Amino acid sequence: MRMDKENFLKTGLLEQYVLGLTDERESEEVERYAEAFPEIKAEIESMRKAVDEYAQQYAVMPPEELKARVMEEIDEKATGSRTGGSSEGRIARSSGGRWGAWLARAIMAMLIILSLSFYQSKVAADRQYEALSREYRTFQQDCSRRQAQQEKLQEVYAFLNHEHTTPIRLLSTGLVREAEAVAFFNEAQKKVFVNPTLLPPPPQGKTYQIWADVEGEMVNMGLIDGHSKELQPATFIDGTESLNITLEPDGGSEEPTVTLLYVNGKV
Repeated sequence: MRMDKENFLKTGLLEQYVLGLTDERESEEVERYAEAFPEIKAEIESMRKAVDEYAQQYAVMPPEELKARVMEEIDEKATGSRTGGSSEGRIARSSGGRWGAWLARAIMAMLIILSLSFYQSKVAADRQYEALSREYRTFQQDCSRRQAQQEKLQEVYAFLNHEHTTPIRLLSTGLVREAEAVAFFNEAQKKVFVNPTLLPPPPQGKTYQIWADVEGEMVNMGLIDGHSKELQPATFIDGTESLNITLEPDGGSEEPTVTLLYVNGKV
């Protein structure tokens, strides 16, 4: 017979099993599912723990007046027994006692089942809350990321439209004929952005690096990601006379490899 976990959980046998209210056949069925599905076994252990905690929480001593009434009733029954009470009275009292005990057990079982139901609902609500919290955190992170991208785009747009921003074409030195890049230079704001769109992707283990020629000395302005087609910031260097992009080992070089000078342009 195919074991259907979802339908089994809807039968309520799990709660009855924990409370000891299942017969032998039902108990065997629960144990078979617990053996087949570790999550059901874990749920049984969790329910048992909840029942124990519930019992400990509400295990309070009866009030003294109730104790006194019970003792008084016991004394009356004992007196009735010594004076030879009628058999009908004894039978009625015995039946009433059994009925009262059964009713008390039934009420206790009902309370525990209700507590387990509440516990399961709380666990499900907690799980749903945690899932919603994760979704909300993901949404917040996505919003923050998009906001940062938007702010970056606005900054670049404002830079490109600034009155002192000058585009500088960096043309091929002949090493790679189609190589070209564009730099946007703003001396007033002391900012430089580079668009490497027309640079060929660098070989594995290599990267592009941009240099400023200042009075014949090459000064490092940073690395350029040749695989990206977006504007990239570079370090502004005062006194820059020309911009030069070379191919260097990953991580860059302290001195430019002039034999691998791909593009350059005067400022």
